Parts: sequence; structure tokens; C-alpha cells
Amino acid sequence: MISANDSPQVKVAKGAAIIFAGIIFARLVNYLYQIVLARAGGTAEFGLFFLGVSTITVVGGIATVGLDLGVARFAPLYLGSRDEDRLRGMLRYSILFSIVAGAGAGVVLWLSGRLIAAELLGMPNLVEIMHICALCLPFYVSGRVLVKTVVAFQKIGYRVALKQVLSPVVRFILTLLLVAAGMGAQGAMWAFLASEVISWAILLWLLNFRIYPLFRPAGRGSLFDNRAFFAYCLPLFLAGVIDLILHYIDIFMTGYFLEEVQVGIYGTAIRLAALVALGTELLNPMFLSIITQQHAEGKTAEVVSTFNNNNRWLCYITLPIAAVLVTLPAESMALIWGESYAVGAWALALLVLGRMFFYLANTSSFLLYMHGATRLILAVSLFSALLNVVLNWILIPRIGITGAALATAISLSCYAMLVIVSAHLYHRKSGLRVVFPRILASAALSAVVVLALKNTLGQGWIQFAWAGLIYLILYFLLLKFFRAFSEEDRAIGKQILSRIKGKAE
Repeated sequence: MISANDSPQVKVAKGAAIIFAGIIFARLVNYLYQIVLARAGGTAEFGLFFLGVSTITVVGGIATVGLDLGVARFAPLYLGSRDEDRLRGMLRYSILFSIVAGAGAGVVLWLSGRLIAAELLGMPNLVEIMHICALCLPFYVSGRVLVKTVVAFQKIGYRVALKQVLSPVVRFILTLLLVAAGMGAQGAMWAFLASEVISWAILLWLLNFRIYPLFRPAGRGSLFDNRAFFAYCLPLFLAGVIDLILHYIDIFMTGYFLEEVQVGIYGTAIRLAALVALGTELLNPMFLSIITQQHAEGKTAEVVSTFNNNNRWLCYITLPIAAVLVTLPAESMALIWGESYAVGAWALALLVLGRMFFYLANTSSFLLYMHGATRLILAVSLFSALLNVVLNWILIPRIGITGAALATAISLSCYAMLVIVSAHLYHRKSGLRVVFPRILASAALSAVVVLALKNTLGQGWIQFAWAGLIYLILYFLLLKFFRAFSEEDRAIGKQILSRIKGKAE
């Protein structure tokens, strides 16, 4: 388990080790239930399901009004200053507000579901999906705040057990049963709703009885200063809305310009491109909490060290995944989703590149969150979102889903560059590093070799597995050859291995 005496780098590494198995398990189960729908229901049904999940994400993100990010920053600050009364008051206020906001958003979506689905997007079959989304919103919105609260207390194991194990399993089993019963996209959405309700209820119970006595009688300071809290949250809320436009406008614009089948193909490309987020999911859950505490204690040099270590490990994980997907896009789409989805290969490659740059800039955005530079984040997000809207409007009618992917890749890359530059200018302490040339060279050269062997290996699951194995071996050997591993990497690696070995014995 993570100890308070651990160094920040070891905390991040232990957190990554704790959630690694959960992430892999969750990815596998999530892809399985989506593959079931994609193959059994076809591209049209998957398109409806994908629009439904995207609607929950967008509307739920708006209804959260930045409370999850506020909790992520203020909970560590109150913990660091041991101000339990204000901590309890802030958590109560945030959770209650998120439940009410989610319910309100659900009512609005229910009433406007037919207008959006049938009139705006021209998809009458989407109406029932929208109604299920409306029921899901209260649990999804408040669930986001609960997850950030658990992470703020650095209880990563609970987050893994619920969000990476229980929820995917519930979703998978129910999807299998409901799709087999002929419910298609609606069945998959009902399964999604059930998993959100169950994880929400357990999270609330764990928070109150295992992590922090949320409903203990309040102290005199429990009515915390919500003005400062919302002064931080509201600009991030606006930035979050703009960020949702940046990430999801291509999905809804493909729904507006194209048919369900093309939306389904584009949705599978987006789902597969999300694999490049693995490094972020492993390393970043506690990153903001750790650097915020360091910053509050005046440890500026340690913030830089944690930042650089996190980025180096992020490159170790993200670059090889991106290289494989860009090198073998058609094979990846066909093997996972089916031959009919291989036409989305170009869209997959472009989305992978754009998302890779975006995720490599995530630590820089957290650094800006730490400094409270919410207006700067808002400006960068606004520019990138407007660029994405304009490019999608121009490119989708001309080149379909490839145009949507190109527009999104350009916009995400622009966002990443602006955030990285801003973080370097805003954080006065020098020495921040985002890209590591030796790791980049190892990933790129390994991809060139696999690409050269592509025709020799042939097609199929076995050949694809061989290509991946060859890539990983070459990648590791080149990392060793270029001496990319630092002494700290080796030391932390030994600590993790010794812990795993000790537990096994």
C-alpha cells in the first residue's frame, strides 16, 4: 500500500503498480463488451450506442460544473493544513450539489431527447437511448466527484476495485444477456446505467465508512468558503465545457453529416485510439494531489522532479502503443472489430497521433491547475475547440470520418503545444522536460522494423501477436542501448519488483 513516508516518485510508481492490473482488466472487459455489440449488432447499432455514451460524457461533464476538479485541488490542500471542518463541509457541499445538478441535467435531456435525436441528428432510433442517458446522469455526475474524492485521499485501490473491476464486469455480463435477447444498443445502454448506479452506491458507502466520516456531526468551520471554491471551479467548468467540445464535437458532427454506419466505424476508431491513454490512466490519478501538496509546502524543486519523472514514465508507456497502432492501423481495426471496420484505418492513425500529443501534455496541464492558472487553461481550450469546430465543419462533408479524425488531431496537437509552452513559462523553476529523445528514438526505430516485416509476417491474430512481441523486444533493447533508463527508474523498479516478490512469497 501507499505510505505517507514514501517519496512522491515512489507514490506515483506504487499507484501505477496498484492500478496496472485493474487498468488491463478493465480495458479487456470493456473492449469485449463493445466487440460483442460491434459484431452482433453491426456498425449502425454501435453508432447509436457510441452516441449515447458520448452524450452522457458531454452532458455529464457540463453538469459537473468543475466540482470534481475543485475537489481534486481543495481536498489535498485542506488535508495538508489539517482543516477537517472545511474539508468535510466542502465534500458534503460538492456531493450534494453534483447530485442535484445531475438530476436537473437528466430532466432537461429527457425532455429534449426527441428533438436532439429525431430532428437534429435525424436518427429516430436514438430517442430511447437519450432517455436512458437521462436516467444515468445523476449517478454519473456525482460519481465523478466521488471518484476524485477517493483519489484525493490517495485510496487508489478502491478506485481500481470499482471503476476497473466491478463496473466493467457488470457492464459486460449485462450487455451479453441483453444483446443476446435482441435489445442491441438499448441493451448496452441499460447495462451502462446499471454499472454506474452500483459503483455510485458503493463509492458513497466506502467514502463515509472506510475513508472519511463524511456524515459525522459538523464542526463550526464546516461551512467552508464556497466563494473561493467556485472562483476556482467556474473557470475550469468553462474550460471543461470547451474541452468537451474539443474532444466530442467530431462525434456529433459525424452524426449530423453522416449515417449511423459511418458513425459506428468512427466510434470504433476512437475506442481503439483511446489505448494511448494507458500511461495517463496509470500515472496521473495521484499526480495533481502530490504536486499540489509539494507546492503548498514550498518544495518547488521536488515539483519539477516529480513532473519530469512522470513524463519520462509516460513516454515509456505511450510511445510504443502509439507506434504499433499507427504502423498497423488496418490490421488493428479488422482483428478487433471485424473486417468491415478496416475502412477506418486512416481515421485511427490520425486519432492516435493527435491523442498521443494531447496525453503527453497532460502533466503540463496539471501543473497549470496546481498554480490555479484557470483563465489561461480556459483561453487555450477555447482556441483549440473553435479550431476543431471549424475544421470539422470543413472536412467532414468532403472526406467523411477521415476528415473528422484529421480535424481532431490538428486541434489536439495545437492544444498540447500551447499547454506545454504555457507550463514552461508559468512555472518559474527551470528544468521541466516533456519529450525524451532517447525514448522517442527507441519507439520510432522499432516501428520502422515492424513496418518492414509487415508483409513477411502476414495477417491474422498470431501474426499480429508476433509483430507486437518483436516490437516490444526491440523497444526494450533499444532503450537499453540508448541508456534511456535513469538510476531512479532502476531503483523504483527494484522496489516494485521486491514488493511483488515479497507478496508472492
